[in-house]
Amino acid sequence: MNQSKNQMTFDYNRQSGYTKTKKRKRLYIVNRARFVIMTLITLILLSTIISYISGFIMSEAATNHTDIFVKVVAGDTLWDIASKYNFYEEDVRAVVYRIKEYNHMDESTLFIGQTIAVPTSNR
Repeated sequence: MNQSKNQMTFDYNRQSGYTKTKKRKRLYIVNRARFVIMTLITLILLSTIISYISGFIMSEAATNHTDIFVKVVAGDTLWDIASKYNFYEEDVRAVVYRIKEYNHMDESTLFIGQTIAVPTSNR
């Protein structure tokens, strides 16, 4: 029993089920300012990407794409209808254009009793 301590450790390590792992080289932070800046940039980028993706998913799920059908009465103009159903507070001319495109209208002429669809999405 005159074994040195190193031999006892070596014999202990050779028991079944033990695998010797390679010792990792320790990493040191050489420039603390650079480390902090890079960490902040990484966190900002990750939070921006995550918020963009979650916002995109949530906005698509919450958007209601149903159309509003309006029956034209005497005195109605396309401008009046567009300004009444301008849900996105955008330029009324853009809404008039979108209504005309959606209903396949070449002119802005409306007829009494005509039913036109007003798209509720601004796409």
